[in-house]
Amino acid sequence: MKFNLLFLAAIGAVSALPKVHNKSNNPYLVCDTFDYKCKGEQTKLCYEDFNKCLRGIKCISDLHKCNKITRLCTEIMISNFFYRPESESESEDENGLRAFEPTKENVKVLGRANYQDGYLWFALTNAGIEYKFTGKTTVINVTGDTTSYGEENPARIKIYADNKLYLDTILTEKDTDFTVNFDKAGSHVVTFLKVSEAERGSIRINEIKADAKKIKPTEDAAKKIEFIGDSITCAYGVDGVVGDVFSTRSEDGTLSYAYKTAQKFHADVSMVAYSGFAILSCYAFTGERFTEAALPQYYDKLGYSFEPNEFDDGVAQLQNTFWDYREFIPDLVVINLGTNDNSYFLSIDESKVPDEKVAFIEEYEKFLAQIRANYPNAEILCVLGMMGQEVYPEIEQAVKNYTSKTGDKHVNAFKMNVQNTEENGLAVDGHPAAQSHVDATYELVGEIERLYGWKSDPKVNIELDAE
Repeated sequence: MKFNLLFLAAIGAVSALPKVHNKSNNPYLVCDTFDYKCKGEQTKLCYEDFNKCLRGIKCISDLHKCNKITRLCTEIMISNFFYRPESESESEDENGLRAFEPTKENVKVLGRANYQDGYLWFALTNAGIEYKFTGKTTVINVTGDTTSYGEENPARIKIYADNKLYLDTILTEKDTDFTVNFDKAGSHVVTFLKVSEAERGSIRINEIKADAKKIKPTEDAAKKIEFIGDSITCAYGVDGVVGDVFSTRSEDGTLSYAYKTAQKFHADVSMVAYSGFAILSCYAFTGERFTEAALPQYYDKLGYSFEPNEFDDGVAQLQNTFWDYREFIPDLVVINLGTNDNSYFLSIDESKVPDEKVAFIEEYEKFLAQIRANYPNAEILCVLGMMGQEVYPEIEQAVKNYTSKTGDKHVNAFKMNVQNTEENGLAVDGHPAAQSHVDATYELVGEIERLYGWKSDPKVNIELDAE
């Protein structure tokens, strides 16, 4: 009789409004506020656990355990009215904005970036974030390393609001808040890109604020492309003209043939490119190989900077930070390297060139094997030509050797046209002008369609007046 009274007391307690526990204390609180189907399933699961508990009662303390389960069960249907899910910000600042961390749960990461110690760290061309929210105002807080907000070569930033250019600027201070104000409250998409290259510094996104309960990553595209290249792929000096002194102010990765090619296919893109880099060596300053500029050795890293990546909390180094390939698995890898290798061949004794070209072919083959090991199912396209086609025969030979040895039928070579300098002019240090990147895009898009059957979108405007 005493046991029955205790049991009835336990059941009666569930009719009273319980004190809602934090979500972490109730394992059944996994549903959205108005997802009653989910809540019904969780309630059923909870009471099944409650019944199991009852069947195992041997003493009064066991009954108390069962009583606790019933309280958890009754919280399920009324949950989320009393607390915010972990994906939502807990409080507002004085401007009515909630703060969010730049995690994959909140933002879509563009290109290579590492989330660590509460911030998102990145440096490569066109790396950044994209997210959507329902509101009117959002703020992105950014910290630059000591190189990236310097006077000489600051990081260049572009922000798009609902796919339209909102801000094109450079970092001038260590810490910067980038505010995006839309005309009307509603559903909006914000894209933040670092359009200058990694050699000149890195940045961190510390937090994102918005007048919204939550922010969400935009959806992944159906296709993913990785571009591996040098200054051409970085769009080095594209906003300048021949005769200008290079600065990151004139570098804009969104004008690169690589970025525009991805746009035509509505593909997500990751760009791993460094000015002056090569397969074997860049220009021989001492008459010998300059191995520091061989890109394959840094391919598994987050990036590469000339100077240490120094922040207030210490010094890091992109080239000492490993990149997890699983974070971005491309359908297509485009390699555009060899232009700087040609500069190397022209700068050494002619007697050495034949052997060094053999070495180039061997290193190219090794790089193909490295890429294939990371991406077993990707197509690989090896291109060259915008600033000269001199080493294309060696690239073609490397592809032939590799495919013959491995039986890999998903590696191809493509010779692109040399930039039309008479019609398009030249950018800084003789690099392709913006129109030359447009021309190269149409050329590369056509080859990708021919080789792989992909369909580009004719409605996507990649011309220079697109923005």
